[in-house]
Amino acid sequence: MKSMFKQFCKLTMVVLATSLIVACSPANLSSEPIEINEGSRSLGTVYNDQLIENIATDSIRRSSSLLRDAHFNVVSFNGIVLLTGQVPSEDTRVLAGAKTQLVVNVRKVHNALTIGPTSKALVRANDALITTQVKAMMIGETQFPATRVKVFTESGVVYLMGLVTQAEAKWSIDIASRARGVQKIVKVFEYID
Repeated sequence: MKSMFKQFCKLTMVVLATSLIVACSPANLSSEPIEINEGSRSLGTVYNDQLIENIATDSIRRSSSLLRDAHFNVVSFNGIVLLTGQVPSEDTRVLAGAKTQLVVNVRKVHNALTIGPTSKALVRANDALITTQVKAMMIGETQFPATRVKVFTESGVVYLMGLVTQAEAKWSIDIASRARGVQKIVKVFEYID
């Protein structure tokens, strides 16, 4: 029984080692050069963006009792942060931007916070619908790099973020402009050409 268990362990180790070797081998075995996609983010960058969003949100909420219950969003793409939503005053708007700028790996902050009462649930639901519609239309365009563009909507204003060429930026604006309910489109792109 013991020797059978040892054989099973050895076999398992061989299978695991073989699968690791295969997994680590290069996928491109041709002599053609590998093209680097300038507009793609690494997994580390995606992780950093998520961390930026979480840390900035927490930092803003803790910075003032007035911001604790405010409706705001922190969206990060490649270290460029977009703040949207509603805050009670100009001071809290500026404070939110300053707190966000202090977060590690934040390269730039676009502060689109507005001063006023928080948006209603119906407005937020409509915003989610607009975002879904724009993303679906982008995915439907076969040659469009939809994974490199982040879409976020606040009060009918569509924000487009991402690593794109000038032509891709124009294309994404054209796509977003066709969505129903869009009041305005704001570009927060980082250009790669």
